[in-house]
Amino acid sequence: MLSALSAAGVVWVFRATDEAVAAVGVARPVRYGEIIPAEALREVQVRPDPGVRPLPWDRRFDVVGRTSPTDLQPGEIVTPDVVSDAAAVPGAGQQLIGVPVKPGQLPAAPLQPRQPILLVPAGAEAWPPVRGAVISVSDRDATSTQVVDVVVPEANGVGLASRASAGGVAIVVLPKDR
Repeated sequence: MLSALSAAGVVWVFRATDEAVAAVGVARPVRYGEIIPAEALREVQVRPDPGVRPLPWDRRFDVVGRTSPTDLQPGEIVTPDVVSDAAAVPGAGQQLIGVPVKPGQLPAAPLQPRQPILLVPAGAEAWPPVRGAVISVSDRDATSTQVVDVVVPEANGVGLASRASAGGVAIVVLPKDR
């Protein structure tokens, strides 16, 4: 009798923890450094697992409007790590600047988030190159200009922003391991 009750208890516990819960899933890609829009998220049903901590669906607005700390791909489950402020862009000692570029001021190959780059003079003015990292890249506008959002050391942000607004910055892509 005791073993039958014990087996029934195990089955009840298994079924109680096997119920799917509503969690936040990714509906469309969001690149590292982009703001997470509501339409990039969707409700998914997941079964509890000790190795996965999904963000409950009723907390989805904790994520909306935040900067993505990583690339989010459709089908993934959002975890509470995405909500943390530790992934703020720019980080301490950095500044985020927009670099408008036309064809010829950057490689034709698509730039990737977190790609290390070197910002160099694009005109007659000479200044030392500055290392940075790509955060995001806009689509080309009617004048073929793209804006590349980059993080750079805080000491270089203001000068680079001024040079970039005048079209005086070109982008050199560095290997990811540098």
